[in-house]
Amino acid sequence: MPFAETIELPTGLADTPAVKVLQRALTNGRLAHAILIHGDDFSALEQVAHALAQALLHTRKPAAQHPDFHTLRPAKKMRQIRIGENGEEENTMRYLLRVLNQTASAGDRKVALIYEADRMNTAAANAFLKTLEEPPVGTTLLLLTTRPYDLLATIRSRCFRFRIPGTAEIAPDPAWDAWVDDYSAWLKSLRSRPVDKKAIADRVLAVYGLVTRFNALLEFQYKAIWAVEKTRVTAELDDEEWDALQVGVRKGLRASRFVAIEHATREYAIDEARSGAPLPANPLSMAVTELEKVTGLLDVNLKEEAALEHFLLASLRIWTPRG
Repeated sequence: MPFAETIELPTGLADTPAVKVLQRALTNGRLAHAILIHGDDFSALEQVAHALAQALLHTRKPAAQHPDFHTLRPAKKMRQIRIGENGEEENTMRYLLRVLNQTASAGDRKVALIYEADRMNTAAANAFLKTLEEPPVGTTLLLLTTRPYDLLATIRSRCFRFRIPGTAEIAPDPAWDAWVDDYSAWLKSLRSRPVDKKAIADRVLAVYGLVTRFNALLEFQYKAIWAVEKTRVTAELDDEEWDALQVGVRKGLRASRFVAIEHATREYAIDEARSGAPLPANPLSMAVTELEKVTGLLDVNLKEEAALEHFLLASLRIWTPRG
């Protein structure tokens, strides 16, 4: 049966191709039972998932207040989604699957939202895969991740996938724009061979200046965004869920900043080509590979400043002419 509800989102998100396709499928009653929502901005992913759940559950209240809306989040120090010892332990895969196999409380539909789905451990992923193959009647499974390729390929292949762009809700920040400009200027400085030891030392010292400023900017903006985000929470969350939510907010901000660094690096390489120099494709490829490597390590608790320091020192080697 088609749904009459609309996925209610801010204009910047509602107008995206992915949301338009979801709305069309919802209206026509052809929405898949498992949907993988991914992108760089975790806050945007969460907004889309909650709005979609609200429409599916035919409620004007926040989805989190509906008895047939269920969530699963990473937990404990390892920040994993665990299978759980039995179906009684909340915030585990077994608990979620047990609830989903029960009759809906207030209608004929249930919605499960899995935060940071890439954090499922092996046992949880295998149990979830069985549910994807034989989903409970009237259940929609929503998976959120900024790292879709860390999910099992067999899980990805059984989900309809939608990439959601960022909402650009982070207020313009002249200090961050200045940081990006200084990073780009630092890259340009590397293309000339240093003439003495002082020039080499200056370039290395600039790395630590960029790292210190980056960390201060990240911390300042995280606190500002979290102050707003925590006021939007309407559900009762335990300490672990609050911790997971905070980590998700910081992760989304951090991801957007490292994406901006990648864009600035690519722009620098393109500008080099526009100036008549050959496009430095090989250094660009090496730099992007290094950036992907360190951002991957962030998910196993490498600190942001250590990741950026490693990347910038690698960039120093990559972009400085040899000989």
